[in-house]
This record gives sequence, structure tokens and C-alpha cells, in this order.
Amino acid sequence: MTKVIPFKAAHVDCMDIREYENNTVAKWPNFQQALTEWENKNIAGTILADGRVIAVFGFIEMWPGVCEVFVLPSKYLHQYSIGFAKCVKRALNSGIFETYHRIQIQAMDDDLHNRWLKFLGFELEGVFKKYDAQGNDYKMWARVK
Repeated sequence: MTKVIPFKAAHVDCMDIREYENNTVAKWPNFQQALTEWENKNIAGTILADGRVIAVFGFIEMWPGVCEVFVLPSKYLHQYSIGFAKCVKRALNSGIFETYHRIQIQAMDDDLHNRWLKFLGFELEGVFKKYDAQGNDYKMWARVK
């Protein structure tokens, strides 16, 4: 069973970040500062399953009416993929995002992310060629009111 608790920066120290994110996102020069900001602004939640941190899910307001959601997954997320997906879908439909006319997310262009984002109700908007530090293509997805 998955559950969400308020995010604390220390939760990241307790999780085994998935290898891809450990080699990309976690190496950002301001990664620790971002974690503190997510906690202080109360814009993220920690998703737990069987006592493990399986992911951090949150959002950043781009400007009024538009936000971008993000996920920092652990290497155990795949073991709880259905519960995780349902948990994120509940959050997206809970009213937390009521003031936004656009919710967007960028994700790697692969079958897993494509199926997951369709399940969450996002629509594909475009492809970012060679977008990340490893040269992977990404896609922009959005839910628009």
C-alpha cells in the first residue's frame, strides 16, 4: 500500500535514488538547495510503500496558472508501479492543482513514461531532441483546462 506524507529534504537521504536520476538530477549544482525549497514551500510529497521511500512527487509554479510536476523516483519504484501511479493520479485530481489551467511534465521518451503519462491524463505536445546530459530525447506532456 502506498501513502503520501509531507516532504522533508532528509527523506532523500533515506531513499535509493534511481540510477538515471542519481547521475543527472542529483548532480545539479543546486540540488540540495532545491530539496530545501521543496520542503519550505510545501510543494512536494514523499510517497512511501512498505516503509520505503519510493518517490518524491511535487510541482513548481512556472507563473500564475501554470505549473510543472516532477518525480524523483527510487530504484524500488518499479515494485510499486500500480500503487504509485494511482497515488499520483489521486493527487493530480484532488483539487491541489485547481488554480492551474496548465499542468505540464517533461519525461524521457520511452514506452514506460509514455504509458504512465497517458494513464494520468496528460497529452503529448512535442519532443525535445537530445534533451538531457546523456543525449536522450524527452517529451513535453500537459493537462490543460
